Amino acid sequence: MFNAMTPAQLTAVLSGTLRESADWARPLDGFQRGQLKSAGSIGRHLAAELAGGPAVAARFRADLRALLCEPRPAPATTRPAAGTSPAGAVSAAVDTVVATAADTVLGAAAEAVVAAIDGDPSGDVAALGAPIGDLLAACRAAGPDGAALAADVRSLLRDLVDAEIDLLSRPTETRPAAPPASPTGGTR
Repeated sequence: MFNAMTPAQLTAVLSGTLRESADWARPLDGFQRGQLKSAGSIGRHLAAELAGGPAVAARFRADLRALLCEPRPAPATTRPAAGTSPAGAVSAAVDTVVATAADTVLGAAAEAVVAAIDGDPSGDVAALGAPIGDLLAACRAAGPDGAALAADVRSLLRDLVDAEIDLLSRPTETRPAAPPASPTGGTR
C-alpha cells in the first residue's frame, strides 16, 4: 500500500534479523527477543499484504480513476449575474476567469493522478502519493469549488486505510493449501 519499504526490502530486513539471531548467545536478552518478535510481525504483515494487497490496491486505483474521470459540476459563482449592472458584469467576468483557472488547476492535477495510475502497470499505490498530494493542494487552492472533490478523494483514502487495517488484522494461512482433489474424488 503506502508503505515506505517494498516487500523485497522487508524480506531483506527479516532475513538479516533471522540470520543474525542464529549467532546470538542464549538465553536471549530483552532486545534480542524484541527483535525476533518484530521479525515475526514483519513476516505476518508482509504475508497478509502480499496475499490481499493487490486486490485492495486495484480497487482503490479503479475507484480513484473513476472519480477523477467522471464529469464534475460547474463551479458556482458568488457574485451578481452578468447584466445586472456594469459592476455586476465585471464581477461575473472575473468569477468566470477565476473559476476557469481553478478548473484548469484542478483538471491538471487530476490528469496527473490518472496518468500516474495509467502509467504504472505494477499497481503500486505508493507511487500515487505525490500526485494525490498535489491534487489535494489544488483542491484547497480552488476553495469551495475544490472542496467536494477533496472530500471524495479523502473518503477513498480513508477506505484504503480501513481496507489495509482489515487486511493486516486477519490471520494469514501459513500452511500450504491441500492439493486439489482429482476428478474421481481421490487424491494423487
